[in-house]
Amino acid sequence: MNWTRLPSLWPLLAVAALLLAGCQLSQVMPPAAAPPASGEVEIPFETIALDEIGVNVELGLIPQLILLTSSDDAAKIKDWVKAEVYTQLESLDFEQYAIVALFRGRKPSTNYQTVIERIERQGNRLIVYAQFWEPNPAWASATTETSPYHLVKIDRRQVPVSSVELVLQAHMLTPTPPAR
Repeated sequence: MNWTRLPSLWPLLAVAALLLAGCQLSQVMPPAAAPPASGEVEIPFETIALDEIGVNVELGLIPQLILLTSSDDAAKIKDWVKAEVYTQLESLDFEQYAIVALFRGRKPSTNYQTVIERIERQGNRLIVYAQFWEPNPAWASATTETSPYHLVKIDRRQVPVSSVELVLQAHMLTPTPPAR
């Protein structure tokens, strides 16, 4: 090794060290959801079911957003959810809770997950923000028709007393669905 050339490398090493010290790894974060506008109240919720069931002809192709406030309401969707989910709905205290049910409609294959992100109340409106996942073409999906849905439980006191308008704000996503 030529030791006479080594001292000329020191300034280069010092500059490289300073450049590397200025570089930091930053964690990539997804954009935060927009804060609620004035007059909007975010409603906490708990997932009851996030699933897809075999095709349900009654649902059609269009997403449906339904508010269940009684066991009679729950009985109307009995055939739209799995039996164990309906059993949970039967035992729910509708005096204390209400269910927001989002049904995506019929889809041609699996991996069309439907996820409620957040719910806001604005006057007599419940605004439901949701993710509609599309299958990634690079991933295998079973070619059987499905009807994806997400049911969440909210505090009944958060439901407006007068007539309620349900508003769906959904956006499409494609990569891989979120973990269940």
